[in-house]
Amino acid sequence: MNKLAALRDRMEPWVRREWRLLLMPVAGLLIGLAQPPFGFLPGLLGYAYMLWALDKHVGTRPLRQAFVMGWLAGSAYFLISCFWIVEAFLVDRETFGLKMGIPADLALGLGMGLFWGLFGVLYRRFAPKGSIRFLYFAAAFSFLEMTRGMIFSGFPWNPSGATWRAGSAMSQIAAFVGVYGLGFLTVLIFSSVGVIRRHTGRDLQGYTAPIAMVLTLCGLFVLGEYRLQTTRITYSDYVVRVVQPNIGQAAKWSKDGFRHVFRDYVAMTKAPPAPGHKWPDLVIWPEGALPVSSDDLFANDSWTAPVMVTMLRENQSLIFGAYRSDNDPKLGNVWRNSLIAVQQHENVFEIQGYYNKYKLVPFGEFLPYEDVLERIGFTELVHIGDGFTPGKRTNPVTYGSIPRFLPLICYEGIFPSLDMTKYTSSDDRLRPKWIVNISNDAWFGPTTGPQQHMNLASFRAIEEGLPMVRSTPTGVSGLIDPVGRIIPETRLGSRDRGMRDITVPNPIGLTPYSETRFWIPALVSCLVLIFVTVGILSRVVIRTPDNR
Repeated sequence: MNKLAALRDRMEPWVRREWRLLLMPVAGLLIGLAQPPFGFLPGLLGYAYMLWALDKHVGTRPLRQAFVMGWLAGSAYFLISCFWIVEAFLVDRETFGLKMGIPADLALGLGMGLFWGLFGVLYRRFAPKGSIRFLYFAAAFSFLEMTRGMIFSGFPWNPSGATWRAGSAMSQIAAFVGVYGLGFLTVLIFSSVGVIRRHTGRDLQGYTAPIAMVLTLCGLFVLGEYRLQTTRITYSDYVVRVVQPNIGQAAKWSKDGFRHVFRDYVAMTKAPPAPGHKWPDLVIWPEGALPVSSDDLFANDSWTAPVMVTMLRENQSLIFGAYRSDNDPKLGNVWRNSLIAVQQHENVFEIQGYYNKYKLVPFGEFLPYEDVLERIGFTELVHIGDGFTPGKRTNPVTYGSIPRFLPLICYEGIFPSLDMTKYTSSDDRLRPKWIVNISNDAWFGPTTGPQQHMNLASFRAIEEGLPMVRSTPTGVSGLIDPVGRIIPETRLGSRDRGMRDITVPNPIGLTPYSETRFWIPALVSCLVLIFVTVGILSRVVIRTPDNR
């Protein structure tokens, strides 16, 4: 007991001095709990606490302390947001299991937390004085968030703008400024509480910033609601069938499992539509639908090829995801993760085209810094040769009679503006009519991952003004309309098995974001640089004590 008392006495002064630092993981946790599917929006006030804590005295080494504070908050945020990564390592328990799953989750959380640590340094070093500093706080945070989404192949999972459920009024602001612009506004609004200065009497001067931001929040909500109420959704006559067999990732790899899954896909593909409804023009299977390469699937001596070539009706098409070998002009024989489009026409089963995945999952589909990491025991989750090779940058495609679409395979759905094409008008013939997102959310299991993935992908529909049809083996499949709402009767949730025949909506007019794309993030970056300059000049020219 004496030793415990002595330890308490030694720790008590440190805790009194460092309690702001100790609460930073709580702030990160609350911000993480604001993300779907948790939806605890008061947690966004964690941004206000971060601003307030970084403004206070943080010891004799303020930049180092600011880095630690930001890193602790960011690590907690990513650990709660991305705990589903462990599930992917449990698919092959003998090879990976918890021995690699838990370290991978910790590495991801602590590694991504470094961006928040750098943000802490950037804010502490260059933030201007006065209440206006919350504007710099939001701009600097958004700059680091965009950086996270771009460098080292990018990891834009759960940006601050995606806190708002896709299809809600606030999410509609992404049609104007994209998810990163919405993130800037979100952090700006909620961090403003951190600059409140309390006064006596009826003086509201110290509350000007949060009052202005509450009014801004109300204005954005009204604008988003107005867009939802006034956007007219019309429908084409093109019918798509989405097939979801509800099969876990591990269940595919046995011989009996493969036969069962294949026959399930075929049976649901050939099933007649409901009475009075037309046969689907297109059937969509998800990414990684079958645990074999398309080379083996279509091989002359395979038992699957005869079934495939007689499965579709005349002029009916099929889109599905599979891995395949490919001859790259520069690299030779490589493996691709591909979206494959086929059609039955005049009794001929024809492969009409391939889209090769452009954004591959680090450690999942390829191993970055392979020579170094393999020496310490790391390997990619997908054992296909030396890993997959990315294709060309994502662009809209046209295959046969399938209306022109923007293909996004799994992970690609979380990246804004993979398609950088500039369209002249809503009727531009190069503009896609819809988005096809095939994904393999079976890796995530029954966690928050599939729901978050669905929410993130739905922001692409809002940004582009295009409907999206999404297909997963088990996860969340269905139709997302051009304003980001999943149509309830088309939804197949986690653990749901079945198919949905979906009439595809028409695209709406070009959104402001689809015309400007990264001009808005560029504007935010310029804003950061301007405030950095102002901050430097204010410290150099005006030598006054900190009076915050």
